[in-house]
Amino acid sequence: MNEGRRKFIRFGGQLIGVAALGGTGWRIFTGSDPEADFSQPKGPYVWRINPDKCTFCSLCETACVRQPSAVKAVNDQKKCSYCVACYGHLSDLNVSSEMIQSKGRRVCPYDAVKRQEFSGGKDGYHLYTIDDAKCTACGKCAKRCNTLGTKSMFLIIRPDLCVGCNRCAIAVVCPQQAVEWAHSYPEDDFRGDFELEHPASGTGGEDRAAS
Repeated sequence: MNEGRRKFIRFGGQLIGVAALGGTGWRIFTGSDPEADFSQPKGPYVWRINPDKCTFCSLCETACVRQPSAVKAVNDQKKCSYCVACYGHLSDLNVSSEMIQSKGRRVCPYDAVKRQEFSGGKDGYHLYTIDDAKCTACGKCAKRCNTLGTKSMFLIIRPDLCVGCNRCAIAVVCPQQAVEWAHSYPEDDFRGDFELEHPASGTGGEDRAAS
């Protein structure tokens, strides 16, 4: 695949991914999710997770007064590298690209991280998204992505699912004080703008891992 086509494919993947994340953001911040039991809080402040403090300890999964938790994992498509094999998706990257979907061992115990082939072929790009209906906020995908990948995966408290407690039960037990009462600006802007990392010269697509 020549460099021009690769850049075009990557740009297209960014547009699709950002559009999907933007749609999620709109749904979250307008409280229009038909599956949500609670509406978006009317005030300008919400409970948020600071991703720079979060260590993905998994307490969000069990401490939330809502079950399943109002905390969900997200993948920032502006940061993701769209790799064939993703640290947040596979627990063992030593699997051939054509066997990833059928034989690859998943990081998420609930198979909430979804992989979609975008460009085709073993050197193509792939989109990774989180299925909210399956995500329990265990944080396993985000922990591996932040430890080994590009830190595109992180946890958020969805305002349209949050009960809006005066004192967040997760904030009480969070060992890093990562849960904060903060202004409700869009989640996909929380980590700022990013540039995609360039793979090392001579590295095959199937050997790269990110997200």
